[in-house]
Amino acid sequence: MVARQLCWFSAREKGLPGRRCDLEAGMAKLLGARVAWSNADNALQIHGGNGYAQEYEISRVLCDARILNIFEGAAEIQAQVIARRLLSDAN
Repeated sequence: MVARQLCWFSAREKGLPGRRCDLEAGMAKLLGARVAWSNADNALQIHGGNGYAQEYEISRVLCDARILNIFEGAAEIQAQVIARRLLSDAN
């Protein structure tokens, strides 16, 4: 819910002239990726060993959730970019 609201907020900011949205977009991406991985991991725990079998949907969901932390910069890099932006705005 929070990730979706953050995504909508960053989209509104992008639509306004002269406004930056990279901080909010980065935060939404990082939060969304972490929530997706956490939920996929919990679902895999429920399915047990069957969760790795390809005939179960959870195996694809787990792979998709994992790749979210890798595409467009690793989660650690994304967190550093967010921290750097927050610290630069504070000064």
